[in-house]
Amino acid sequence: MHLSRSIITVLLLTAFVAGCNEPVGPGNPNIRQYQQNTIDTSNPRMRLILGSEDLIGKVALVDVRFGTAGTLPRAEVTVQNLTNDRYTLEYMYHWEDRQGFGVDVNPVWKRFVLGPREIKSFQSLGPSPEAWSAIFTVRLPDDRFIHQERTSDQ
Repeated sequence: MHLSRSIITVLLLTAFVAGCNEPVGPGNPNIRQYQQNTIDTSNPRMRLILGSEDLIGKVALVDVRFGTAGTLPRAEVTVQNLTNDRYTLEYMYHWEDRQGFGVDVNPVWKRFVLGPREIKSFQSLGPSPEAWSAIFTVRLPDDRFIHQERTSDQ
């Protein structure tokens, strides 16, 4: 009787340890993938990113469209202010090829103002015909370096 309890205990512990070692990620059907509030991957060619949690529920990234201009891909995203506040924001497009490798050399942040309830669309041309998908990010500007420069200049 004591031997069978020991065997059952060992079998249960083995099953428990084996269950804890399941792979994590898309290869495991038991793990569900949840989209983060700041990242929208619903479009297979565009990843939309709100670069600041402070913008959740206040600014929406919508209406993704793709087209072409000659041999270059063209993308457009609409940014909508959902509040009665005025925002100074920055956006950036980053282009990738079909394998997910970056094809633009130095993407840059561009500043814009979004008034209360205002809607603005932003277009970008892919830097090469190999560009296939894009990442569009909107964030609150980080003026830390600007403030430091102003202080050191005085």
